[in-house]
Parts: sequence; structure tokens; C-alpha cells
Amino acid sequence: MDSIIDKIYEFDHSILLFIQENMRNSALTPVMDISSKLVNIGILWVAISLIMLCFKKTRLLGTMTLSSLLLCLIINNVIIKHAVARARPFDTYSDLYPLIKKPTDYSFASGHTTASFAAAGVFVRFFPKPIAVLTVVYAFMVAFSRLYLGVHYPTDVLCGIAIGIIGSTIIYYIYSKKFDLEDYKTNTLRFAKKGE
Repeated sequence: MDSIIDKIYEFDHSILLFIQENMRNSALTPVMDISSKLVNIGILWVAISLIMLCFKKTRLLGTMTLSSLLLCLIINNVIIKHAVARARPFDTYSDLYPLIKKPTDYSFASGHTTASFAAAGVFVRFFPKPIAVLTVVYAFMVAFSRLYLGVHYPTDVLCGIAIGIIGSTIIYYIYSKKFDLEDYKTNTLRFAKKGE
């Protein structure tokens, strides 16, 4: 078992070292920094959800997104992070250094990534393809930014993606038991297309 964990750590370290030595540059760093900061404590996704709550046709979608964010926050930040208690990359390897202020909580799994996919996992089920694709692309950008900035391991990010997708799927299933989401989906798509 220890050898498997060691290999995972070696994989994580090698990927982060490659990014640090070959991909960091003065043009990309501000983009990654801003992408990551917009999702601090899920602020971007919460703001979008709160805006949707203001309109009758998207109120349910806003509620579902907030529910997905809350569920994934509990699963990841309250349960998994403390159960695994994984140190940050820069605390484990002296040859890795972050580009932003060092986070003080545990590394596994990535909260930024989890939140992004918790929201994107809801949005892709309701919005037109161009908006859905944009949401997913941005979620992946946030995930990569956590590696680029040197504050998470690749496996932290991969598990964050999984938690976000699973959490949003659970929320969709729960709400589908109470609401006709297929009918709501049609109305929401029409709302988004017409901009009513």
C-alpha cells in the first residue's frame, strides 16, 4: 500500500515540477491568478446563483446550484480534507514553490476545483451548449490554475473534479424527485436563448 501511495506522490511531484519549470510565464501567471481568485470561497458561483434567484424562471436553477455547492463543500472541505489531512505541495517538497500566498488548510481535495465542477455540473444540464461548454472550460481552467500556482497536487484536482460531478449529480437526482426538471430545462433554455 505504501508503494502505491509513494508512486502517486512521485507522479504528483513530477507533474507539478514540470509545470513549474516549463509552463510558468509572465503572461499566463496573471490569468491563472485571476481565474483562481474569482472562485475563492466559491464567490463567483455563489454570486451567479444569487443573481439567478432574483428571476422566477431561473430561481430553481439558482437554488440547485447553491445546493450543489453546499453539498460539495460539506463533502470536501468539512469531511475529506480533515480525514485525509494531506499537506500542501510546497510543505512536502522544497523544490516546489507557490506563486500566491500559501493556503493554510489541507490540500486534498481542491476546494476551488470542487466548487467549480459542482456549479458546472448543474449548469450543463440546463443551459444551451455554448454557455455549458464555456462553464466547463472555465471550471477546467480553475482546476489547472491550482496546479500552475503550485498550491495543489494533480490528484487533489482530479478528486475535486470527481466530487463536484458526483455532488451535482446527487443534487440533480434529489430535485428531479420533486420537480419536473425536463419541463423546467426546456423553459430555462428558452429563457436563456431569448434573454427574457
